[in-house]
Amino acid sequence: ALVSTQSTGKEKEFNAEEDMKTVQRLQGQIDFQNNKMKALRRNIDDGEAQIAVMQNKLRKAIGDVEEAEERAAMLETQLVRGGSGGGSRVTKITTRRVAIDVKKDEM
Repeated sequence: ALVSTQSTGKEKEFNAEEDMKTVQRLQGQIDFQNNKMKALRRNIDDGEAQIAVMQNKLRKAIGDVEEAEERAAMLETQLVRGGSGGGSRVTKITTRRVAIDVKKDEM
């Protein structure tokens, strides 16, 4: 009975050591995955910041184009009105809308 008790105790001790090794291995994997997730979160945050900057640049560019179109329309009106009196030649200026094509790699 003593031999049986000793072998059961050794078996339990061996199993406990194996369990500890398994826990340590799993904890290492958890730590690795947590670090990987933190790095991915940083990448996402950086990407979102870059998107915000690009959106602001795009809004500014659109505003600049709209202002330029308004100025061109006013100049066209002035030229057409100013040139029609006194028999002088009428200069016709046409304005065109500028399409903004935003490409990812350009910003």
